[in-house]
Amino acid sequence: MIVGIASALVGYLYCKCLKIGFDLLWRQFPSSNLSKAIPASKHILCIMTLGGAIVATLSTLLFPSLFSAHDYVHVLSEESDRDCNNTNKMDKFPGVKKIFPLLGLSLLTSISGFSLGPEAPMVGAGSLVGVNLGRRYIKSKEKSGDSSRINASKLEETFAYAGAAGALTGALNFPLAGPIFALEFTSRRAGLAGAAGKNWDAVMLASFAGMAVIRGLLAPTAHIGGHFTYRKAAIGLLHGREMVLAGLGVGVCGAVVGTCFHKSVSLLKNAIWSKKESSRAVVIGKKVLLAMLIGYISTLFPQTMFWGEPSMQCMVDGQCTPFSATPHGIPAAMMQAARVNPNEPFASGSAALQVGLAKFSAIALASAAKFPGGVIFPLLSNGASLGHALVSALGPILPTATSSLVSPMMIMSFMASLLTSITRTPAASVLILAFTASGITPLSALLPGALMASYVSVWVSERLSKDSFFSYSE
Repeated sequence: MIVGIASALVGYLYCKCLKIGFDLLWRQFPSSNLSKAIPASKHILCIMTLGGAIVATLSTLLFPSLFSAHDYVHVLSEESDRDCNNTNKMDKFPGVKKIFPLLGLSLLTSISGFSLGPEAPMVGAGSLVGVNLGRRYIKSKEKSGDSSRINASKLEETFAYAGAAGALTGALNFPLAGPIFALEFTSRRAGLAGAAGKNWDAVMLASFAGMAVIRGLLAPTAHIGGHFTYRKAAIGLLHGREMVLAGLGVGVCGAVVGTCFHKSVSLLKNAIWSKKESSRAVVIGKKVLLAMLIGYISTLFPQTMFWGEPSMQCMVDGQCTPFSATPHGIPAAMMQAARVNPNEPFASGSAALQVGLAKFSAIALASAAKFPGGVIFPLLSNGASLGHALVSALGPILPTATSSLVSPMMIMSFMASLLTSITRTPAASVLILAFTASGITPLSALLPGALMASYVSVWVSERLSKDSFFSYSE
């Protein structure tokens, strides 16, 4: 329980800082005298380049080896408690001090406008909180002479899973999806690693303990439930054959796009970062140039900015909700150069595809440049825009009745399948969508197809490529 509460508090406070940072940088600064020297149309490019330069400089000079979700996956996917050198695998988790640069740099990255979110930092920070609390507990038992029955490696492993689940729950309000994501995340297949399954009870306890403190004490009046609406009416029709065909087809599409994503990131990394050791000045210069490129993409497609969750409704309903009306909306003067107006519904499938490709590029470039941050909500947002493009392309063969749920089911399924192709978390991905959906969303009709697409995506992804975005040890 202590691990869940402590890690949930970390997640809760981190997201509070995200909101404050966004407000300062994108609401208050543009209206201050300091910003008058920057033309409004260049504001996005300048802020993202400057933010990228700060993160690049700090990460290269002071924190070259940040602990990340990649490390969480790599270590915990080892089935054995001991690696080939017969050392405790949990020793690879660093001390608690490593939490601060991880959270600080990922915070700067996200509020600067990059399409990377808090999810991976929460997994990394939460697991570090858990492991280090476990180590303190073990030391206390050793001092009292009562440590003979403690398996240090297994205890730290349990606390790592529990900490990741608690942080996700505290930050993103994932009461069930968070712990399941933390467990599924360490297996490259559609299931749980052996160690993950054994820690189910502890992870659930940590998540619900964290939720009780955050929702019961710190935010007692905050509304429970999601807010993403996939269609305006709560009543609609979806037939079995439609659900099966759409679920299978969209699952394959999500797997293909997800495989293209991690292959693109891998190719970019190989092209940008040579095997020969580069000077730190060169490393910083490359990251700044990449930040500038991402800033240019964001200037042309401002709806691709930020980590996604506060502005995802704009993508879910095909921009029927204006970008400016979302919590991540920025002044219209900054969006003068937008190729696709972010405050108007997609005029065509081509418009949705342009936004989807721009979002895809922004996430891939930020990941390849090694900027710290997560991809959960960025990929969900990307899946929504690409889903609209797919629905538009298949328009002539889709049901024409306004009561049909085929189109919203395809959007939700594309979101789930794209994320699952990268994170290999089929059940958690669908649960994330379920817990973030509004009360009028007909989940009983939409979720079966989304769940089918999510699992199909994992199975197809395994056959499309032996490699994956995250490095598994199993």
